[in-house]
Amino acid sequence: MSFKKIGVIGAGLMGSGIAAQIANAGIDVVLLDIVPKDADDRSMLAKGAVDKMLKAKPSAFMHKRNARHITPGNMEDDIDLLKDCDWIVEVVLEDLEVKHATYEKIANVRKDGAIVSSNTSTIPLEKLIEGQSPDFQEHFLITHFFNPPRFMRLLEIVVGDKTKPDIVKRVEAFCDINLGKTVVYCHDTPGFIANRLAIYWMQVAINELIAQGITIEVADAVMSKPVGIPKTGVFGLIDLIGVDLIPHLAKSMLATLPENDKYRNEFNDYGFLHQMIDAGYKGRKGKGGFFRMDPEAIKGGKKVKQALRINPDKFEENHYVTAEKPKLESVVAGKAGLKAVVTTDDEGGRYAWAVLKKVLAYMAALVPDIADDIYSV
Repeated sequence: MSFKKIGVIGAGLMGSGIAAQIANAGIDVVLLDIVPKDADDRSMLAKGAVDKMLKAKPSAFMHKRNARHITPGNMEDDIDLLKDCDWIVEVVLEDLEVKHATYEKIANVRKDGAIVSSNTSTIPLEKLIEGQSPDFQEHFLITHFFNPPRFMRLLEIVVGDKTKPDIVKRVEAFCDINLGKTVVYCHDTPGFIANRLAIYWMQVAINELIAQGITIEVADAVMSKPVGIPKTGVFGLIDLIGVDLIPHLAKSMLATLPENDKYRNEFNDYGFLHQMIDAGYKGRKGKGGFFRMDPEAIKGGKKVKQALRINPDKFEENHYVTAEKPKLESVVAGKAGLKAVVTTDDEGGRYAWAVLKKVLAYMAALVPDIADDIYSV
């Protein structure tokens, strides 16, 4: 059974992207956000989000006409628009107090049987449902989409002991068939699956790069398509999601992971990373990150890409150099499979093996703690 109308609360990058993908499926969406202080238009955040998505490249909409399915509004004047929604997706700040305040507003207008889900990537479900009514808890689950929601197929679902099985199946079927998602069920553990593994992988990747003294160009050349990872590689991915997100993820993980978790052994609070962030190098949304475009040089009508030469103790802007495309046998070996990459005796192969042997062992050891089977991981 599909949904006739869905509400999305939170018109940031993720919330608006989820709303757009639902609209792409031909479903009417109510997109609400807070009222900004001293705003001329009290619904400017949601309206502005729709405008941004229409101009975004690649577009969040499969066709611009799909935007007509979205009704933008705000949480004060338009909360009653949620009364007709069959499913309400909460995509507000990763702050438990903010989420609980949002659920209180939802509970006042939610119709009988309406499903509520959170897009949280860090807060346990059991914390989210604290103080909620039995009916609210029975109709609540976590639906963790990935950015950008139109293109990222993975969807993590976390259910509680009290969540009704029929509403879980309904959400899964809709997300699979209507939204084109690959649904993976996770246990209610820190970071669920993707974030739990990603933060470990990123930390190991940085540690091994520094230990082996290789460049980030070498690291990303081998730690990308040759090993079955998107072309961003690991450092390009950090730039994409935001360098400033890494310390926040680390803090969250360290506060919630078991005392014997291997991530604690790998964690290193590098000074250069904090200095990068303080200097405005937060990744693509800032002045750059591990990579940047040379602010002065243009070659052949195009900006010149630069890569950071890492000093683990100090970040300096003059440590950026013109990025090189490394010629590595290990990269070519990727055509023959993963084993060929990690057994190639060059700096790329040695780096790939040093990282992957730890990450794969970590992943395997987490089953069945974070998910029921190795396939889900």
